[in-house]
Amino acid sequence: MFWEKIIFNLLYKWKYLWALMRARLLSTSTPKEIKTITYVARTSDQHWIFGAKVRRLAKFSTLKATTYFHDRLRNLPETDGYFFVFHQYFYRAMRHNPQILHKRNIVMYTHPHFTFSFSKTHVIWCLNKAHKVICLNSTVQKQLIEAGLKSEKTELIHIASDPNFFYPHQRVTGSVGFCSAYSDRKNPEMIFNLVKHIPERPFYLIGRYWNRYEKFDELMSLPNFTYFDHRDYEHYPDLYNKIDIFISPSFLEGGPVPILEAMLSNCFPIVSNTGFGPDVVTHGENGFIFDTYADYREVTELIHQADSKTVDVRATAMQHSWENSSMKLDQLFRCE
Repeated sequence: MFWEKIIFNLLYKWKYLWALMRARLLSTSTPKEIKTITYVARTSDQHWIFGAKVRRLAKFSTLKATTYFHDRLRNLPETDGYFFVFHQYFYRAMRHNPQILHKRNIVMYTHPHFTFSFSKTHVIWCLNKAHKVICLNSTVQKQLIEAGLKSEKTELIHIASDPNFFYPHQRVTGSVGFCSAYSDRKNPEMIFNLVKHIPERPFYLIGRYWNRYEKFDELMSLPNFTYFDHRDYEHYPDLYNKIDIFISPSFLEGGPVPILEAMLSNCFPIVSNTGFGPDVVTHGENGFIFDTYADYREVTELIHQADSKTVDVRATAMQHSWENSSMKLDQLFRCE
């Protein structure tokens, strides 16, 4: 921690102090009433999940809300408040748009990933400059507070999905599915082993970049496996309705949102103990939870147990809608 502080003070902090000094010289005043807000993301996010998030949250806001996409996060429009869909976007925007320091800034924080450039010291110092920090799950909320974020700045909101977009289906086939882009933290070995060792069940994977997985060719050769690669988001409801049992095997997550999408599609979720999985799934009732480093055999047993579950999973996820999340954010923008 000592060296983190030294590195942050020498290499990075001066950039923010310069922005703070410029902010003091501006004539911009702090709004007494919040009427307009901007949901901020990068241009490259427009056709992926972050872009979908800001568009949906802005759509259901009761304030005058707009979206703004810019890869370098410069020239933010003049509004009373800003929502940053990823925490590092706030740090960059703060440096390039010092006027926002007079406004209400709400920042979404998905999961801890500290690096040399964005150390714990760096991240916590910046987050304490925000009005509120949205934590997607209770574990991350606790971690940030323990790291030094002021507890009154944190809010727990499980952002979110659209019950009008995802429709329910009856679970009858016992098929199993996953949804994610490829990365090591998504636990690809678990996926591979489940498909390989349960040949009697059909498996579906919705995602992209899985050709980077070292066993991709072997996975594709398995006769019970179907890969939906880079499918447009508008097709996701139909794809989820091919799936009866949804598996989220990740080692580390902030959400993930596909859990909510699958639950709204009435898929029975079996999820690892990370992200908001334990917040939205009650083990044995509307899904199962397993240890993040569980063996595939344990998950195989849970899959067999899921066949007998008749619970209306969709009903347990309806509260986590974009509309409800947007209303909560509006309230946070308005509160002192």
